Amino acid sequence: MTSISTRLPPEPLRVIVAEDDPDAREAVAQVVRSLGHACRVARDGREAWTMHQANRADIIISDWKMPMMDGLRLCREIRESDPPNWHTHFILVTGRDDRPPFIEGLHAGADEYVMKPLELAELEARLEAAGRVVAVHRALEDNNFSLRLDSARDYQAARTDPLTAVSNRLRLKEDLEVLEGRVARYGHRYCAALCDVDAFKAYNDCFGHLAGDDALCRVARAIQEHLRSGDSLYRYGGEEFLAILPEQTLADAKAGMGRVRLEVEKLGIRHAPVAQSPFVTISVGIAELGGGSVDDWLRRTDGALYRAKSLGRNCVEAEDAASAVLECHDG
Repeated sequence: MTSISTRLPPEPLRVIVAEDDPDAREAVAQVVRSLGHACRVARDGREAWTMHQANRADIIISDWKMPMMDGLRLCREIRESDPPNWHTHFILVTGRDDRPPFIEGLHAGADEYVMKPLELAELEARLEAAGRVVAVHRALEDNNFSLRLDSARDYQAARTDPLTAVSNRLRLKEDLEVLEGRVARYGHRYCAALCDVDAFKAYNDCFGHLAGDDALCRVARAIQEHLRSGDSLYRYGGEEFLAILPEQTLADAKAGMGRVRLEVEKLGIRHAPVAQSPFVTISVGIAELGGGSVDDWLRRTDGALYRAKSLGRNCVEAEDAASAVLECHDG
C-alpha cells in the first residue's frame, strides 16, 4: 500500500484572501506570500467566489462579515460547488467569540475558525498546518486516481481477447443486450457479419500454432482496420470473428465485407499446400437483425457463413431476405 506523505506540497499553495478591510487584507496577503505561496486577494465574498471558480484555491482565508457575500455563504457555496475529488481548506475569520457562530461556521463547512485580531505568527502556523492537510488530500486523490486507472484497465482487459486484442465474448454479450434495447426502442438497424478463416486447421498443422496465432492476429487487424469507425469486431471463437454493422442494409453490408475479405487475401499470408487458395482467406456470412431474437439473428448469420463455405470459401454470402422474414415470423 502506498504511504501518504503529510509534508508540504513541493509546489506553492494557491491561496485566496477575502477581506473587505484593505489594511487587514494586505497584512494577511504579505504573510501568505512570504511563505512562498501564490496569493490572490478579494474585497468581498462574491469576488472571492469568482476567483475560485476561475482557478480553484487550495486554501481560502475569509472574513465572516463582508459586503455582497459574507464568509459563511462563501463557504457554503464552495462546499456545494467543489467536485468530490477536491477539498478547499477554508479558514473563517471573525471578531465574535461566542459559541453559536463558531458552531454555525463549522456546520457551513469551515475547517478552522480564527478570532480577530489575527496574529500573524498564528496565521503562519495555521497555514503550515493547512498545507499538511492539503498534502494529504492531494496524496489521497493521486492514490484514488491510480486505483481508478487500474480498475479501468482491469475492466478493459476482462473484455479483450488477449491474443488478437479485439473484443471478446463477454463484451459481445454486454453489447448485444444494449443493441437489443436500441432496436426495440428506436428501431435501429443492424447487420452481423461472421468471418471464418478458411482451412485454418490445415494452416496450423502445416506451420504450427505459433504461426497460426500470428496469422490470426494479422487477419483480425486487417478486418478491424477496414471496418467503419462505428462498427464493432469480436473474437467469436477459435478462428471466427463477428462484426456488428450498425445502420447497414444487407446489400451495403455485403459490399463492405467484400472489401474486407479482399484486404485479408491481400495480406499474402502463405497457406498450407493442401488449402484451396495459396493465401489465407476468410469466408463471411451476413444476416440482418429482424423481428426475431438476437440468438436467432446469430443463428441465421452462422447459416449464411455455412453457405459461403459450401460455395467454395473465400466469399461473402448474405442470408436470403425473404427467408429471414419468414423465419422471424415463424419464431
